[in-house]
Amino acid sequence: MGSIPMTARPTHIGALVARVEDDRLLSGAARFAADISLPGMLEAAFYRSPLPHARIEAVGIGDALDVPGVSGPFTAADMTDVSPFPDFDEFARPVRIFPLARERVRYVGAPIAVVVADDRYRAEDACELLEVDLDPLDPVVTTDAALAPDAPLLYPDWPDNVVIDFPVDNPDANAEFDGRMAVSGRYEVGRHTGVPMETRGVVAEFREGRLTVWSTTQFPHIARTMLSYCLPLDENDIRVIVPDVGGGFGVKAEFYPEEVTIPWLAMRLGRPVRWIEDRREHLLATCHARDLVLDIEAAVDGDGRFRAVRGMAIQDLGAAEMYPYGFSPAFTAIGHITGPYRIPHQSVGLVAVATNKTPCGAYRGFGIPEAAFAIERLMDKAADRLGIGRNEIRRRNLIGQDDIPYTTSAGAIIDSGSHREAFEETVRVTAERVEHWRADLAHDSRIKVGSGVVNYLEGVTPTYYMTTGHWTAFDSCSMRVNPDGTVVVSVGVSTSGQGLESMLVTLTAEALGVRREQVRVVMGDTDRTPYGLGSWGSRSTNVASGALRIASDLLLDKATRIAGHLLEASPEDIEVYDGALSVRGSPGASVTWQQVATAANIRTVDLPEGVEPGLEASATYEPPGIEHVPDEFGRVNAAATYTNASHAAVVSVDTGTGQVRVLEYIVAHDCGTVINPQIVRGQVVGGIAQGIGGALLEQLHYDEWGNPQSTSFLDYHLPGATEIPAMQVLHFESPAPEMPWGAKGAGEAGIIGPAPAIAAAAEDALSDIGIAEINRTPITAPYVLGLIPGS
Repeated sequence: MGSIPMTARPTHIGALVARVEDDRLLSGAARFAADISLPGMLEAAFYRSPLPHARIEAVGIGDALDVPGVSGPFTAADMTDVSPFPDFDEFARPVRIFPLARERVRYVGAPIAVVVADDRYRAEDACELLEVDLDPLDPVVTTDAALAPDAPLLYPDWPDNVVIDFPVDNPDANAEFDGRMAVSGRYEVGRHTGVPMETRGVVAEFREGRLTVWSTTQFPHIARTMLSYCLPLDENDIRVIVPDVGGGFGVKAEFYPEEVTIPWLAMRLGRPVRWIEDRREHLLATCHARDLVLDIEAAVDGDGRFRAVRGMAIQDLGAAEMYPYGFSPAFTAIGHITGPYRIPHQSVGLVAVATNKTPCGAYRGFGIPEAAFAIERLMDKAADRLGIGRNEIRRRNLIGQDDIPYTTSAGAIIDSGSHREAFEETVRVTAERVEHWRADLAHDSRIKVGSGVVNYLEGVTPTYYMTTGHWTAFDSCSMRVNPDGTVVVSVGVSTSGQGLESMLVTLTAEALGVRREQVRVVMGDTDRTPYGLGSWGSRSTNVASGALRIASDLLLDKATRIAGHLLEASPEDIEVYDGALSVRGSPGASVTWQQVATAANIRTVDLPEGVEPGLEASATYEPPGIEHVPDEFGRVNAAATYTNASHAAVVSVDTGTGQVRVLEYIVAHDCGTVINPQIVRGQVVGGIAQGIGGALLEQLHYDEWGNPQSTSFLDYHLPGATEIPAMQVLHFESPAPEMPWGAKGAGEAGIIGPAPAIAAAAEDALSDIGIAEINRTPITAPYVLGLIPGS
């Protein structure tokens, strides 16, 4: 990659500036999926399975057509021209996923039929009048039940309910247990999900042989590719547009049945069709997450140094009908099981099973919160067994600057970081704050205060190949300078509200030396942007900035040749700064971007010999060093680079009720070069809020027959303002040496640490009275009360 011919001093990176998209969002000018209204548009509603496991005997119209303006119902039998989702995955058993259920349903909420009407209310009324005959089958609700020899099969052509079996038996890890202390635990992170403010939505229109789809997806180009697989259309006949999106959090980085059904309806009926998910549908049919058990043990020497970790991850995948993710978060968990610690050997396998629950898939953190919960709980247990302080045992195991570059026993290559520095600062601040809170609450003898400090490592910009058997980790950017000197940047990533537009404006201004106001960003439209893989896995800053940097280098190479010709100077003597291209050492000899672009686009007679008209460039960036397939022991460097952080929770525990309350939260976070501190802080704080919800409140309950018990916000508890504490966010910057601008990523940042930090803090608060180990989430009041002796 060439060097950018500009002054070394950055003028935009790191500046505390407002997000450029906020004016649109806060003024009501944003356009979300529900705001899209087209002439003659119909509204769709889905009939979803009320049973967790059943054969579909018949779908009858009943009195549905008595509702005015209703068409349908449409079922799988009508969609004969639709192909199942492509099965690229080479790791898991194949599952044929159709937009509407065929022959049987495997979870409550599975779409069986769809009805359209001139408004959503009539479509819903018509759905209730359908006569659907389902023959109940025995449900499989837990992993233990799914693995039983006589378990009912979710997929009759399978020999059992195992989706993937990836055993690992590393003899080097096993040898470390000979003659050493072993600490073990079974750590469970409960089933919950991402809950964006805006639910999913799809609008489709088919005109003159071309399909236009407005979708809340996080990967528009992949969605278009998927539509071309499923529908009888070429990709050139499909346009996917992502409007403003009110949060994604990974749950919109799946390709869902509705994303095929709604476009198919538009093609079938010749009219635009819209579907906006309601909140009950979201909790029933949008992917669930977590629901992972890590049954692990560690070999620890007498000084508290971990020598090996071994065990098994057991994933409840639900009905295994989520595309493209499913077991991938569990794979990520075992790849992060050693955390930011120097643990020489690991041997952790994976078994993922199908049950009659909503399919699991992507959610912010993507398996790393589960890994952090397990290894940090094991650290605390080892410290207590050895009589070493919990902070001290972490000091003895943390990766330090002298270790970098460091390859973990799971295969991750750590090229930079501030693991010990962030930890020590977090410990220092936490010690001050816990004493403050103990003094403040000392008047109430029932209230105990404690703190816990934990660490994590997060791989950012992961390969897609391990999930799909296709794609890798690249992304793309096109840049154009208009004749008036304004700049248009088109990228393959797509925003869901996290500030990508602002980030790209900042980097473009930095690269070209222009004002931020001169830059316009285009994303989320497959007709106007280069092919890319979307936004997920904390990848957007990394890959978009990489492609942008290469494209800007190409564009600058041409611009400096033009400027040199206009100024009668060598292109090598041209530098770019503050909106002008100047001769180095001669500030008065300069031309503006407008003058250069005018020569390139309008006054082409002014171009130097051999330079073609136009001023634009395109580039694709693939981060170096990523491995796409694990070895026999699960080792793989599946990400471009790694962030680190230390999290601390100060909590109170009411010994009379068991209620845990987070009083204050401290985090020292390192995401490499901070491009916009305001955006990074927002990502960290928002992630912590979600992490607190998952740690204390959120759980998708099922009864013993597979019926969901958390189908509204009355039953699915989210943290509100009273549950979110004051936070201190401390920024460390360890630029990634191989990444453009040294940036890593912050999208998953805050959500990883809260569960282990809160668990450790609650145990610390109750250390004087004794408490059994906290080994699962959510850490509810009844659960904590049951751990207190004599409660």
